[in-house]
Amino acid sequence: MKIIYFTTTGNSLAVARAIGGELVSLIGAASGTESVISDPEAMGLVCPVYFGELPKPVAEFLGRVRLEAPYRFLVLTCGNTPAFAVNAPGGWDYVASVRMVDNYFPMFDVAKQIATLPAKHVHEQVERVCADIAARRHGREGVTLFGRVAGWWMRTFPLSAKAYMNFYIEDDKCTSCGVCARLCPIGNIDMVSGRPAIGERCLTCGACYHNCPSGAIRYKGEKSRVQYRHPGVTLGDILGAMGDGGRG
Repeated sequence: MKIIYFTTTGNSLAVARAIGGELVSLIGAASGTESVISDPEAMGLVCPVYFGELPKPVAEFLGRVRLEAPYRFLVLTCGNTPAFAVNAPGGWDYVASVRMVDNYFPMFDVAKQIATLPAKHVHEQVERVCADIAARRHGREGVTLFGRVAGWWMRTFPLSAKAYMNFYIEDDKCTSCGVCARLCPIGNIDMVSGRPAIGERCLTCGACYHNCPSGAIRYKGEKSRVQYRHPGVTLGDILGAMGDGGRG
């Protein structure tokens, strides 16, 4: 079984590991020339939900590459609702979501999200998904009423194209290590005079913000100053997910 995953703070990687199989980073797969990726047993995709939809890199990947296998599944990690992401095209045999820490710092107090994590029973959710996939069960999670309302709200008030301008660097903390530039899944951060410069294509995915070793990357209006990375995932794991140890 082959699982393609997209992760920036480790939630989706942790779930992909729990499901098991051969793990393939979407960033690495997207850099290839294949138009078809196949597996004789099963093929899965595990990724987070961004603003009620698939992350742009994931949607673009699925628009270019066809996944072929006798059994195909999609598992979405989110904070509260996968909204319309469960309707992702692809003819999936199984679609499910796992509610975890919502680390979207412009909207949520990450410290409170972490504190309320036990109430989400993440372990039980992951066990259920793993059992369903192991048994090759079919079924597609539907859009709940809350998900529909939240999804339409996010479509009505989408992320501003100027959101990248809200990032700023605390110079007294920045060590010019360049980790943020290596972490960006779309190569949107350049090091200029030893300081990161975030470009206008920013997804606000949180890879640079949450994984900065010195906590130097901040965001105007952030709901807390707490960084989050899944406790079972290391910075090296995230860098590795970006291909060859990360982008230089």
